[in-house]
Amino acid sequence: MHIQLPNGDVLIPDGEFAEKVGATRRTLGSYDKEGCPFTIIAGVKYRPQNEGLNWFASRIQRRNPQRRVAAR
Repeated sequence: MHIQLPNGDVLIPDGEFAEKVGATRRTLGSYDKEGCPFTIIAGVKYRPQNEGLNWFASRIQRRNPQRRVAAR
């Protein structure tokens, strides 16, 4: 069951969200402690689809490129 939110996002069941991101529900449980958004309604864990995907995108790390030294 999907639940529409007033901000245009949609709450989807935890298992369905896990499939979207290619993770297990157990892994998502670990991410909960790091701030991945979720809510529990009537004993069922739901995640906001867009906000959850944005949370994952914010965790992408980029290395600083090495500076190029000009040839002398």
